[in-house]
Amino acid sequence: MNTADPDSRHSKLAADLQRIVRSTPHRPAPVTLEARVLAAVAAPRAASLNRGYESWSPILRLVFVVAAAGVAASSVRLLVPLPISEAWGTLRAAIDQFGQWTAAVAEAAATLRSIVAGAAPEWLRIWGQLGLLMFAALYVATLAAGAAAWRWWQGERALR
Repeated sequence: MNTADPDSRHSKLAADLQRIVRSTPHRPAPVTLEARVLAAVAAPRAASLNRGYESWSPILRLVFVVAAAGVAASSVRLLVPLPISEAWGTLRAAIDQFGQWTAAVAEAAATLRSIVAGAAPEWLRIWGQLGLLMFAALYVATLAAGAAAWRWWQGERALR
């Protein structure tokens, strides 16, 4: 069992540390220290300014969405000099006309398909479908290789 007074050991240790610290020579700070400290202090502030929409507060998001909708609505109102009811009628007519056009294109495609289906031999249809499948497979493989190369390149850039 240790019978020495812990307070006296702590005070002796503190006195020894004070003596060692006072005996060490003063070293001047590097010339670049101030610039590095200021850059380290400014780094979190710059990072907070580059945050995305997901990190905004809900109130700020709501204000932004309302402001963006207001700007969009006023832009449309300024660009389209029609009353709102007349604009909706014009839009409805355009949608109906587009629907008629797509129905006509679908009917023409069905007619062309029936003509080609009767004229082309069976082997041509089979090889054509296989060719389309091969093209799709090569296309997907090219996209996958590009995505893998992009991730590798981004990883290499992060390591530098």
